[in-house]
Amino acid sequence: MRSLLAVVVAVAVSSQAPAAGRLALQQARGDAEPRRSVGTTAGVVYIDVIAADAAGRAVGNLEAADFDLREDGTLQSIDDVRFVKVDGAAAGDGPPPIHSQVDEQTEAARDVGAGATTERVREALTRFVDRDLGPRDLVTVMKPLDSLLTIRLTRDRDQVHRAIDAFDGRKGAYAPRTAFEQNYIANTPMRIEAARSQVTISALNALAIHLGSLSNARKTIVLVSEGLPRTERRRGFEPLPTFESVVRAANRSNVSIYAVDPQNLAESGKTASTVDDNPQETLRTLANETGGEAILDANDLDNRMRRIAGDSSAYYLLTYRSARTEDGRFHEIQVRVKRPDVRVRARKGYWASTPGERLRANLLAQARDPVPAKPLEPARRISPLVRPWFGLARGAGGRTRVTFVWEPVDRVPGDRVAPSPSRIVLTALGPDNTALFEGPVHPAGPVGPTGPTGPIENDPPGETSARAVFDVPPGRLRLRMSIQDATERVIDSDVREIAIRDLRAPVALGTPEVLRARTARDVRALVADPAAVPVASREFSRAERLIIRFPAYAPGAERPLVAAKLLSRSGKVMRDLQVQPVAPDDENQIDLPLASLAAGEYQLEITAKSPAGEARDLISFRVTS
Repeated sequence: MRSLLAVVVAVAVSSQAPAAGRLALQQARGDAEPRRSVGTTAGVVYIDVIAADAAGRAVGNLEAADFDLREDGTLQSIDDVRFVKVDGAAAGDGPPPIHSQVDEQTEAARDVGAGATTERVREALTRFVDRDLGPRDLVTVMKPLDSLLTIRLTRDRDQVHRAIDAFDGRKGAYAPRTAFEQNYIANTPMRIEAARSQVTISALNALAIHLGSLSNARKTIVLVSEGLPRTERRRGFEPLPTFESVVRAANRSNVSIYAVDPQNLAESGKTASTVDDNPQETLRTLANETGGEAILDANDLDNRMRRIAGDSSAYYLLTYRSARTEDGRFHEIQVRVKRPDVRVRARKGYWASTPGERLRANLLAQARDPVPAKPLEPARRISPLVRPWFGLARGAGGRTRVTFVWEPVDRVPGDRVAPSPSRIVLTALGPDNTALFEGPVHPAGPVGPTGPTGPIENDPPGETSARAVFDVPPGRLRLRMSIQDATERVIDSDVREIAIRDLRAPVALGTPEVLRARTARDVRALVADPAAVPVASREFSRAERLIIRFPAYAPGAERPLVAAKLLSRSGKVMRDLQVQPVAPDDENQIDLPLASLAAGEYQLEITAKSPAGEARDLISFRVTS
């Protein structure tokens, strides 16, 4: 098959560039932004331009006023001119790692005959690698059937030399060397030539697309060939890439193709003016259409190939805004300079993308972006050691105020499996994983600060509170509880998610708080303390008395009409309960003695009404003997 030896070269980075190969390469070429961003909403177009004097030396002192830039014949206003210069010989603090993924690449493909021409190719490429590439330049070798995923850059010049030395031109030799050639390419010479040409075209097209996906900076393909005939379209092969596909892919990927013919015209009796047959014309067209150069005379091969490295190391980046939309058409670009002693070379134009292509590019870019690792969420778990309670009230700024208290669950007599919990470290997380509250909370139940019964006194300054209060937006709230014993050793955990109601309705009820007392002194203390800590338990004895507090909201300063009823387990009304307003203005209080109730389950119905609406809530509790 047609030989295609790909030597992929990355132009060197500056000595100030980072050590990582991929990042360093992008900075070397990317200091100046991507060359072309066709079809964006801003319509920004980037064009790289090579400027040289009569001796071929780069000219680095041009300004925006020196350029004449036209798109489809219309003069364009240049927004920015930047001269990009890269030195591949800078030693710096040492070269980056030996191997790297491909970012900036120069590709040499060969379709040459054996004998003197093959030897000339080897010598020219060896000199190109040794003379024109610096110690920080990266090189890789590719064959036409190699997967692009296997391409890796290296600074191992011995490896590159071995690949170059192993190259063997096969023009005119049709004996198959591999099973693939035997099965798919073996046929008449004409069909073999057509198949080889198609392989070469497909490889160039794939490589150009691949380079465009790796970097937006300038890239160069050096195509070394004695001629590249155009493949004719055949029925059944319409999806395969064509010569035009290569040109289009190269222009969209900011890839310039330099076509090099290693034939010695003096030996063949030809001149540059007479080399105009179809294969040679293809090389010339391929170079001209992609902003490269055709080198069709091996007599001056060394100097011309040196210019290839020079073009990739010093060029101008012109930026302008195009009025063209995403029409998917080719737009011709003409670049001239007003100084007579300077010659410029630029791409003939660009292909505007279509909305569909832009969407695909954005989706691919998002798919390539690394997905940030999310911390592993703990599994949901309800601890059997604690009984939490969550109360809701209106907070500031339309948020909901959450009150959290907890009690240890009553232990079974004789149970020695787990120690008693003494505190909980509560963490409340919002939908975006933001911590809304984090801190320790003491129990509000039988082992609380004031003993097994009676009200919970306010904590002394600096000590852990028996409740947590924080404001959150309505929605889902994730809660993590680290349950600890008296020595602050973690003995269990509780992970759950609760729904936070939106209390901004015209009429709304907050969560009722239940306080318990046994003596008249306890009752007076609770009534006098508006900040008394509620209990989480809903099981009480007949010897206790309940003080129930709840907020009721209505529009403005209006107080809603609040009523309460005691219901049986089946929901039958047993009696009406008196509701007393207390400070602050939205709070209400119910005094419910339990001595007159038989052991069993009951419900407390609370309603709030106003002309703006109605709200209702139920509390279930159990009375024991």
